[in-house]
Formats: sequence, C-alpha cells, structure tokens
Amino acid sequence: MRKIWFGQSECCGAAVCYYLVAEETAEVERYGLQVSCGNETETVADITSSQRQIQALLDTLVRGGVTPTAVRDVVEDWLNGSEA
Repeated sequence: MRKIWFGQSECCGAAVCYYLVAEETAEVERYGLQVSCGNETETVADITSSQRQIQALLDTLVRGGVTPTAVRDVVEDWLNGSEA
C-alpha cells in the first residue's frame, strides 16, 4: 500500500492531515484515504478505482476540516450519493 500526503486543514487548533492511499489488486489500483489528527488516525481503504473521484473526495474532506472521528460517516454519505 502506498500513502501519499494530500493536504492539511485545522480543527480546534490542531492540524488535520489527509493522505491518499493506493493498493494494487489484480489488474486495477484501488484508492482509499487516511486522516490523522494528533494521536488519532482513521484509514478507509478500497473506496474507488477512480483517481479523479478519490481526489475530489479528499478535496471535500480538506475543505470541510473533517476529522478522523467523522471521516467514515462522510465517506459513507459520499458513496451513497456518488457512483464510486
């Protein structure tokens, strides 16, 4: 699995870091993400095979300052509202 820094925002005075994670399975690369803030980290793997879609999702997370605690709910809402 590869992890690539994507961006950073701030929540309650703490830095929130966002990473794109990529994993090659069979013949396709699948993308997920990781969000870290202090000692808390949440990884959501295997969200989509579209690099464009995962970048759009990460842009949304960075702009919204989404924390590790909330990221799974936000990703679930995003998946239910898009064709990942």
